[in-house]
Amino acid sequence: MDIVMIPFHDCKKWINEGYRTRDAHLAENFVNSEKVGKLLVVNRPVSLAEKLLKGMDWKTASGKVIEESKNFCLSRLDNGIYCIDTFVPDLVKVAIEKKNWWFTAFTYDFVKKSINKAILLLEMEKPILLLQNPMAIGAVDSVKCSQFVFDAIDNWLYHPQMANIKELVKRNYNYVDQNADMIITVSEALTKTFVKNKNIHWVSNGVDIDYFSDAFKTEKTDVRVVGYVGKIQDRVDFDLVEKCLKKFSKVLFVFLGPVYSQQKRIRGLKKKYSNIVFRGDIHYTKLPQEMKEFDIAIIPHKVDNFTNSMNPLKLYEYLSAGKQVVTTAVAGVDGISENVYLSANDDEFIENLQKALDSLESSDCKAISDSIPAEYTWKNKSELMLELMSSLQE
Repeated sequence: MDIVMIPFHDCKKWINEGYRTRDAHLAENFVNSEKVGKLLVVNRPVSLAEKLLKGMDWKTASGKVIEESKNFCLSRLDNGIYCIDTFVPDLVKVAIEKKNWWFTAFTYDFVKKSINKAILLLEMEKPILLLQNPMAIGAVDSVKCSQFVFDAIDNWLYHPQMANIKELVKRNYNYVDQNADMIITVSEALTKTFVKNKNIHWVSNGVDIDYFSDAFKTEKTDVRVVGYVGKIQDRVDFDLVEKCLKKFSKVLFVFLGPVYSQQKRIRGLKKKYSNIVFRGDIHYTKLPQEMKEFDIAIIPHKVDNFTNSMNPLKLYEYLSAGKQVVTTAVAGVDGISENVYLSANDDEFIENLQKALDSLESSDCKAISDSIPAEYTWKNKSELMLELMSSLQE
């Protein structure tokens, strides 16, 4: 089975930040599966505006070039993934449309023809289109694939950063609902977003358990460390975090990840409390070592429509790293491991954090890591998705 994959994050991001997202993990496992012949990843088109203002190279920085022209490049990465890059000389339109340009770019004939050119060059046989980016709907009808599968990663209708393009997202989801041969969702709640499609399957996130074995904390430190890993956005409940800072004044709270919102709130916390630090984005290859200092890991997320559409990848990674997890009652955290403390409210979160800290002397990193059911490995999740997609070609 050949696959054309249009991910939310593309190869450039995977290379720059590490293979840390759902689409990246799936791609890594797909290309190593006996069920897959060739895997072609379609990178998001790069505009002239991005090239000038951000100094962005429109081509993927690594890999062997197979075919290249003025605005087109097909490469093969070292891990066997093929990727296509396109350059679109839009400048003013990008400034006017902003996030909408993401959708516009995939409607251009040049971009759609470039995808089909890559399919032809690679001699792909009746490939399946796996779309994970709802802003790339414009390319679906024109791409020469045998079936169309949509993998829904979070509900963009409730994503704070997509509020200005909500109506566009709604139209694109409606297109998916009516036209996809199969829909796969990251969470059970997300299946309810697509009411017309009769071929919907829930496949949660997973983890490479062995990858995080270097994160086991083997030496006791004088100061206990509570850690968080992930994009720091509106979903993080800093009111709850502040209550924890007050209650556990001798505990250090470490946040690893890029800050995309709530900057003013964060500046205030850093100024007011000495027991909180933000270390910025960490490349995925360095994450296990950075997590090693954590005694406990937390998911202090708000419970709302957006977080209820998610399946926290960090939960599996925390457990794999041998950390007890204290979390709010967001979707996807219940029933995974006895080492997860599920909290119905702020008071219970603080109580659970105290319990986790009190039990550190008797906790065992390897036992915590082993508590993850085998079904939650990325290998098993990717094989399940491949079996589902293969059923469309039977």
